[in-house]
Amino acid sequence: MRTGWQGVKLLAMLYTLCYPTLSDKDHEFIRSFRREHDLPFRDVVDHHFTVVFGISDFPEDTYSEHVRTILQDQKSIDFVCRYAALGDDSDSDDFYVFLTPDEGLSDICRLHDKLYSGKLKQFHRIEIPYIPHIGIATMPDARRIQFLCDELNASSFSIGGTLESATICAYDGTQVVDLERIEFET
Repeated sequence: MRTGWQGVKLLAMLYTLCYPTLSDKDHEFIRSFRREHDLPFRDVVDHHFTVVFGISDFPEDTYSEHVRTILQDQKSIDFVCRYAALGDDSDSDDFYVFLTPDEGLSDICRLHDKLYSGKLKQFHRIEIPYIPHIGIATMPDARRIQFLCDELNASSFSIGGTLESATICAYDGTQVVDLERIEFET
């Protein structure tokens, strides 16, 4: 827990992330790109797919139990990203480069939907379409972000990997802390 403006205690938000297993080459490409273009988040969290977005005011043990139950029979998911999309967040002035999967898209979406069932259904923001992605750049300059997307897309990149687990995390506004890793069936 951290203290915010005027000494008010801020609670950590719970997330569920999938850190992908990648080739050394793809892992280094993403890390290098983020070092240069993802200054706000490169040291906060490793590259990932978010499958449950920040939930606050919810008991951590209930959250963890729900996620473990949903994931008990989850199979690993192979994916390939071949497209860099411009992302926008209505909650900030930033724009993003999102690596979005061609292959594995529907499996990642199904995983997201399953996690937002039952006890987490009330937190599912259905008004925001879910687009699985690995964020690799963040900045307030939309034109610069679009330029980076165009450059990547012109390069015909292909980043493939596997989601072999999900990690329950807490984010206090400054750092992501991994709390529990749940392995998928292979």
